[in-house]
This record gives sequence, C-alpha cells and structure tokens, in this order.
Amino acid sequence: MSKNTNIPPFGEEIFNAFKQFKVPGVDMEALAASHQKNMELLASTQRKAVESTNSIVELQNKYLKNAFDQWNEQLKHNCTKTSFEEKTACHAQATKEMSDKALEHMKEINTIIVKSNEKILDSIQKHFQESFNDSLNLVKKNKNNL
Repeated sequence: MSKNTNIPPFGEEIFNAFKQFKVPGVDMEALAASHQKNMELLASTQRKAVESTNSIVELQNKYLKNAFDQWNEQLKHNCTKTSFEEKTACHAQATKEMSDKALEHMKEINTIIVKSNEKILDSIQKHFQESFNDSLNLVKKNKNNL
C-alpha cells in the first residue's frame, strides 16, 4: 500500500488493523479507503505548498542578488569624481528602477501564491465532491441491503 500511495509505512499496519474491525451496518473497507484518500489529499496539498514555497524562495534569492548588485554599482558610481548633479540624477534613476523591480517582484510572488492556492482549492473541491458521491453511494448500498 505505501509504495503506491503517500501513506507512511506504519500507516499500512493501521489501515490493515482498521479494516479488520467489524461493525454492523458500516463498510470498514470503504471507511478506510476514504481515510486513505484524505491522507493522500493532505500529502498532495503539502507537496504543492512546498513547491510554491521553493519557487518563492528561488525568486527572492534572484531578486536580492539583483538588488545588491545594483546597490553595489550605485555605490561605485557615487565614489567616482562626478558632479553632485550627475550623482543625484543617477541615484534618482536607480531608485526608480529599484521601485519598478520591487513592484514587479511582488506581482510575481503574488502570481505564484494565487496559482498555488487555485491548485490546492481545486484538488480539495474535487476530493470533497468525490467523498460526497462515495457517501451517497454507501447510503444507497446500505439502504438496498436492509
């Protein structure tokens, strides 16, 4: 079971023991399968969150490297023998560029978060609908068996 699913090895023992319980009117295998699907959804959601976090960290690293590189260039320029007006104009231009890059960076991070949230929400909605349909089928099956 654990080779094809996201259930840890110790979970296999728990599921097997759980399936062996006999409760009148309750399909323990279906209940265990439902719980297994819930655990798989949780693992899948965690994986998507980790992937998004890694993307954001990678983006942050690139952004900070570029920011420090630009800051270093600005410091070098300010240490040259240019006029105060030229230094001020260069500083103003660099400030504008950094502001534009910061806004673009925030948009990129927001896009990653939105896409991740959409994927997670879609998988949760799909899982909820499947679980609801499974529950209805179990109720119909138990009704027919009575």
